[in-house]
Amino acid sequence: MTFSDDFLEQIRSANPIETVMQSYVHLLRRGRNYVCNCPFHSEKTPSCTIFPETQSFYCFGCGAGGDVITFIRRMENLEFVDAVKLLAQRSGLEVPDSKEADRISQVRIRTLSINREAANFYYRNLSGADKRGLQYFASRRLSPATIKKYGLGYAPDAWSQLSDYLLKKGYTKEELLTAGVAKAGRNGGIYDMFRGRVMFPIVDVRGNVIGFGGRVLDQSQPKYLNTAKTPVFDKGSNLFSLNFAKNSNSAIMILAEGYMDVIAINQAGFSNVVATLGTAITPEQARKIGQYAKEVVIAYDSDTAGQTATQRAIHHFSDAGITTRILHMEGAKDPDEFIKKNGPERFRLLLERSANDVEYQLMELGRRHMLGTADGQVAYLREAADLLAGLGSP
Repeated sequence: MTFSDDFLEQIRSANPIETVMQSYVHLLRRGRNYVCNCPFHSEKTPSCTIFPETQSFYCFGCGAGGDVITFIRRMENLEFVDAVKLLAQRSGLEVPDSKEADRISQVRIRTLSINREAANFYYRNLSGADKRGLQYFASRRLSPATIKKYGLGYAPDAWSQLSDYLLKKGYTKEELLTAGVAKAGRNGGIYDMFRGRVMFPIVDVRGNVIGFGGRVLDQSQPKYLNTAKTPVFDKGSNLFSLNFAKNSNSAIMILAEGYMDVIAINQAGFSNVVATLGTAITPEQARKIGQYAKEVVIAYDSDTAGQTATQRAIHHFSDAGITTRILHMEGAKDPDEFIKKNGPERFRLLLERSANDVEYQLMELGRRHMLGTADGQVAYLREAADLLAGLGSP
């Protein structure tokens, strides 16, 4: 029995190696990694290292190593297929049979093809008769080169222009619904998912268009709309602009809050920037960032929602063993506005001066309490002690 690369990637993502190994051996944190006594040979001093960022392990004593599937094979003395089935059962994934795997693979291929056609349609439409999308990007000071780089587009304010175009290309209504570019209407018809919005294609690290984000040009709600879950897209598992950030050759990753912040930061010369897709960062996204960077600078908006999201992100990055710093902006609500006001060099200095996560949390505590009063000082010190007591570092 064979498994698709996509299914094996799902198995690995759903079974973080540090979590799986912890159910067999006692793990000790060592910086970004973990160590343990190797379960494959007798030893008193830990020589086996677990690397969360690459989701692998290696024993410097006996040479055993590999991914989570390799570990389970050796621990349980299983063949590859049985190890995959055990991990699937552990994480609640259903193992497809050969025919079902072929069917799923074909659906994925068709969905990616539809997304590619849709992205080209939106990009071409940006320069069509309706110039509102192009005018919006111009008002945000995006250069033609940046628009082309990100494949930005415009979804016409019409009910089924994209759907009609794709149907003529030979795709079926069911395939358009599966891809998430259309929605079911009355009497068995369909209509376009995105209408009257500027479009942001979401591209994976292999260069496939896996989904879209769309922003309205008026005050209607929702302001941003993302592709729903499809056979090739899950917004909790992917990151916007990771396809560019992975090639930045930087050990630092900037995490911004939205599409425009990412694009503005990238245009300013910082390609090592990504964003989550309309939701708070997930543990899986944190681990994915850890595959490409040793440190993250969180550059969320300075409003209350942004600061709340920052606290959640700190927690997930800490669990993944990733060092975190937080960007503190004054006089601007987000990185896009800061760069427009102050330029790329000031933003670079802001990155260099960003506080680590503990400093940031202590500063936030200071802002919440009246430190000019004895009661305020006592309350601050109590919460600061609780914060420091929770640190993993001795």
